[in-house]
Amino acid sequence: MSDTEQGRWDVCLQNIRDRLPEQAFRTWFQPLRFVSLLNGKLTLCAPNKYVIEYIEDHYLEALQQALHAVFGEDIELLYTIELAATQPVPDPQQTKPAPPPLDPQLSAIFTFETFVEGKANKLARAVALSITKQPGKQAFNPFFLYGPSGVGKTHLVNAIGMRLKENNPQMRVLFVPAHVFKTQYTDSVRHNTTNDFIHFYQTIDCLIIDDIQEITTAKTQEAFFHIFNHLQLLGKQIVLTCDKAPAQIEGMEERMLTRFRSGMVAEMEQPDIALRRAIMQAKIRRDGLKIPRQVVDYIAQNVDSSVRELQGIINTLMAYSVVDNCEITLEMTARIVARAVNLERKELTPEDITRHVCRYFNVKLADLQSASRKQQVVQARQLAMYLTHKYTRLTYAEIGRVVARRDHSTVLHSCNQVSNRIAVDKEFRRIVEELEAGLKKRK
Repeated sequence: MSDTEQGRWDVCLQNIRDRLPEQAFRTWFQPLRFVSLLNGKLTLCAPNKYVIEYIEDHYLEALQQALHAVFGEDIELLYTIELAATQPVPDPQQTKPAPPPLDPQLSAIFTFETFVEGKANKLARAVALSITKQPGKQAFNPFFLYGPSGVGKTHLVNAIGMRLKENNPQMRVLFVPAHVFKTQYTDSVRHNTTNDFIHFYQTIDCLIIDDIQEITTAKTQEAFFHIFNHLQLLGKQIVLTCDKAPAQIEGMEERMLTRFRSGMVAEMEQPDIALRRAIMQAKIRRDGLKIPRQVVDYIAQNVDSSVRELQGIINTLMAYSVVDNCEITLEMTARIVARAVNLERKELTPEDITRHVCRYFNVKLADLQSASRKQQVVQARQLAMYLTHKYTRLTYAEIGRVVARRDHSTVLHSCNQVSNRIAVDKEFRRIVEELEAGLKKRK
């Protein structure tokens, strides 16, 4: 490689820089490295395939115009991937000041020490531990952890954050639920501080997003997309939890799903009887409780829904024991378990939800399925679809057919509209909370 060839590429870079916003140039083009110019073929080295993919999706025209201006119309562009791209040593005179201290928003209760391992979570726990030893390692970045509610996903990813902070207190680790991320983004748009919002997240060393499936609006996904790419480009660790596998997420752009699948995808299943027993025994030891072994065995055999449900039943038993000043017996346990299991198994149906919403707004089911654009009908229709999506396992297409005779895109739009409004409208949020409280009583 001659200085002349490198100089021509530098001119090309400056040409591109003049065409793009500074942040876009620094994120996507500055990491490219000139390799060679041979027989009309220009070879560039990129840190990973996502940089190439993003450039060709968004900035291909600007790149081609710059290449043709400097190297001629017949230039052919080739790429190589540098899996372990070396980062230049920063000049101490130009080092930017460190970002301010960050509250990681972690729970001191959810650690590896309090996480009970079993067959249902063994792989996920092993991956989580590996991440704490080598955060940002390509094979496990991002780490996408999925499974039903209540199996311990939040506990495990929180444990990753806690261990990373123990190993390196200066590390910028942040745990954030997806609904909080959405609210923060909405606020940044309203206050015209979106650049500051994105820049803040791009300073994180390990970003943990809980319930990523809740990020469904196009603009919020776009912001997260830029944050995701920037962090991965710098070798920062990304950890995500979800209630379903990437292929089953609705309302998420394919480019995001592709990135979720590019690292490590692990499932956490419902605990088997051995793990359920071990979880309860660990809680009993940790809280200094006295519960007979046969009670623990009975609960383990009859409650198979989630870790959260097991812990709830233990707490209920203790409350009854204190209030009634009596010992915990198998008979008491059987009564409490019977009520809990029956409650859990009585799932809400779309009909339950729709009738409840119609009564609340004093509208008819026929109104929901009509073309009426009256404000009260539109609000009832959107909330019926939103609550059906939240409390049942129906797809958007199925909800559209059953609830409102609409297509899946209308259902997705309605759910997004409700989610966004909940984040900014207190009165509307109160209405939703009242509806949900009424549904829980129906269960």
